Amino acid sequence: MTNILIPTDFTASSLQLAEQAVLALETKNATIILFHAFELPTSEYELLAPGRSKPWANLVTDNFRQLCKQFKDQNPKAVNKICFKFMEGSSAPLFRNFVDANEIDIIVCPDHFQHVPVHKQSVDPRPLFKKSGIRVLRELGVRKRETGYQEVEMPLQVAMAAN
Repeated sequence: MTNILIPTDFTASSLQLAEQAVLALETKNATIILFHAFELPTSEYELLAPGRSKPWANLVTDNFRQLCKQFKDQNPKAVNKICFKFMEGSSAPLFRNFVDANEIDIIVCPDHFQHVPVHKQSVDPRPLFKKSGIRVLRELGVRKRETGYQEVEMPLQVAMAAN
């Protein structure tokens, strides 16, 4: 089983990254981990307040959950599970602990990826990815190959970078 980490802004475009990754990697039985990071609160009161709401509390909409379920149902052999993981903090050691705890095998973050902050505490994860020591899939795409009857989309050569 492969654990694939994909940054998300909780829109369909992050699921497009997941689809492209599944095609490019030709995975079987993968776990897709949709990831978003947040800064820690700046004051002790905010951090320790018992009624403090988490920044991710209302980000996963019913529509986005339905899109995830449809993607999983359309790729039953490739995708075993889709889950959402959040990290509060933005240090490289914290992210390395997160990667170890979640047994991440590969991070999908194409060069054209644009971080979209969904909360005032949202963090751009790309610097964390670079320092993680985990392979980062930086190019995604498909090319067409002709067969005797039809054109078939085939994964392009995938560029992997261990940072």
